[in-house]
Amino acid sequence: MAVKFVLILSVVFQLIAAGLALRLNQLYRRRSAWILISAAAIVMTIERLATLASTWGEPFTDSDEAAKFWTVSCIELLVSILLVAGIALIEPLFVELHKAERLLKRDKSRLEQVVQQKEDELRVARQIQENLFPDEPPQIAGYEIAGASKPAEWTSGDYFDYIPMYDGSVAVVVADVSGHGIGPALMMSATRAFLRALAQTSCDVGEILTQVNRAVARDVEAGMFVTLFMTRLEPGTASTVFTSAGHRGYLLRGNDEVSTLGPTSLALGISDETVMTSSSPLSLDHDDMLLLVTDGILETRSPNGEMFGEDRLFEVAVRNRSLPAEKVVHAIFEAADEFAAGELQRDDNTAVVVKHC
Repeated sequence: MAVKFVLILSVVFQLIAAGLALRLNQLYRRRSAWILISAAAIVMTIERLATLASTWGEPFTDSDEAAKFWTVSCIELLVSILLVAGIALIEPLFVELHKAERLLKRDKSRLEQVVQQKEDELRVARQIQENLFPDEPPQIAGYEIAGASKPAEWTSGDYFDYIPMYDGSVAVVVADVSGHGIGPALMMSATRAFLRALAQTSCDVGEILTQVNRAVARDVEAGMFVTLFMTRLEPGTASTVFTSAGHRGYLLRGNDEVSTLGPTSLALGISDETVMTSSSPLSLDHDDMLLLVTDGILETRSPNGEMFGEDRLFEVAVRNRSLPAEKVVHAIFEAADEFAAGELQRDDNTAVVVKHC
């Protein structure tokens, strides 16, 4: 009778174990492991029911066989009890995991909302900044001009512009704020505002940049500065005057020789006492080309770490010099992208081409 009671208890515990496993599977997530454990518990239950049925009305005649059966039955009961206890004790862990998953989903949802909000804000900032770039180049007798800018992030610290001056001349500007992102973009916007305001009071590019430098030096954060190249073009003339605040330009002559222009002064924002000097008048011949680019293009890196550099820039310009200025700019960007071969753009890229026709 005692053996039968043990078998009955074993069957009951096996059924409880199967039920607990199925409950965990249903409540917290469907896992094949719990289904297999439930199936194993049910199979063991059937096996013990079969054993119970086979011994229900037949007493053991052999004492050794009875002792063996008793031992096996007790072991099976112990296994069933341990199985139930194990499943029951592991449930709190699944409860905590389930809570953690719900909290993770909630936090993920909130994070996605914050990221989406920030992306929307950055998208607006980028649109505002793009609106600050010129829509189209000015029409200046004797010149053909084109420019473009490609930010490394949502916003850019690069800047290019064509600024009309009160005497009818036009200042072509390329600038690069140290770093990239929101901070440099704000500094770029402030520099643009200073330039456009002062260009209505003077035609001397050195004087304009001296005044801009004083304003920038007061507002710039420690360690931030602006390199800038500004050249003044007069309709129908064959010369230009430029000021280079720590930013080099290049002049590609009709015979494919290249001259480096500047710098004539320190970058903007380093010292409010800096006087920005202008160059002597630079004569331009037919088919001469000014190349104004930011460091992002020159420092574009290939997968093996090699930089694009000035020589490749000149090669692209020489190869495409017969094309319109807009296509020369496009060729420069295309060459830099091909050189990078899919590598992440590390800095803002800007290029302006001025052709003397």
